Amino acid sequence: MQRKTNVNGLLGMSRSGDGFVLAKIQWDEPDKPRLCLLESVAADGLVSVCEAHKLGKQRLSIVMEPGDFSLQLLEAPQVADDEMRDAVRWKIKDQLDYELDQAVLDVFEIPGLREQGRTPQIYAVYAHKDQVCSCIERVVPAGMALQYIDIPELVQRNIACRLPEDESGLALLNLQQQSGLLTLTYQSTLFLARELDSGYQALAGSASNAVAVNGSPMALMSEQPTEALETVALEIQRSLDYYESHFGKPPIKHLLIAPLVQPVPELLEHIRDSLGLNVRMLDLAEVIDVPAEIDGEMQARAFYAIGAALRLE
Repeated sequence: MQRKTNVNGLLGMSRSGDGFVLAKIQWDEPDKPRLCLLESVAADGLVSVCEAHKLGKQRLSIVMEPGDFSLQLLEAPQVADDEMRDAVRWKIKDQLDYELDQAVLDVFEIPGLREQGRTPQIYAVYAHKDQVCSCIERVVPAGMALQYIDIPELVQRNIACRLPEDESGLALLNLQQQSGLLTLTYQSTLFLARELDSGYQALAGSASNAVAVNGSPMALMSEQPTEALETVALEIQRSLDYYESHFGKPPIKHLLIAPLVQPVPELLEHIRDSLGLNVRMLDLAEVIDVPAEIDGEMQARAFYAIGAALRLE
């Protein structure tokens, strides 16, 4: 069944530095999402920006920050669908560092595994209720209609599923300043998400600190890839291996890198040479219509907000 588009538009909101990014997607036609608003907002400027753009009562999806929630892949309990959340709640209780009744939890199943004769798997997303309340409190003064509280893994999936490579399986890598997120999707389904400990700052910093060989810093980079680049490539390979063996899917051949705030020399070349993948940079104009060109840095800062606004019901 085809999911419904948000015909009246959905506003996505994500953290960016000390402030936020707002992105509104309007669906003029069922398969043509259009970016009709993109704003960087200071932490104390949300109310004034919402008033200026008449965003009161606007339907909103806000993205939680990494560290404010947990995402865990679990074997699905053998219970009825309407009992799944309660069963998972008890399954994770020993992993919580707070009382079980303080947890807000949701689950989503990875489809098709049972039909393949494999053990059904689900993802459990859970957070302390104070973290959820914090998301709500951010937008209450602005008067927006909070519809969804989302997570980076799923909003990144929203972008991946609009790319042609997703039809046969796609790896999408998004590098933040000090961390990264790799998602593996297949035909609009998120199968695997892995957090990386290295971000663009460490990768780019390693490149800039390379010692020149014959006056060329990049010569050393080509001969001796930095440890950070090697670690990222290894994490990608491990994720791809797990995806193939655990979910019984054909090998993923395409990896896209989300727009970067700061360029990382040798990133594409090293992953391509190490893993033999088709690697390229992503331009968000591939998945949405934009009224004017948006530079790579702004695309990077708005990545999660745009992904949240692309959510389908």
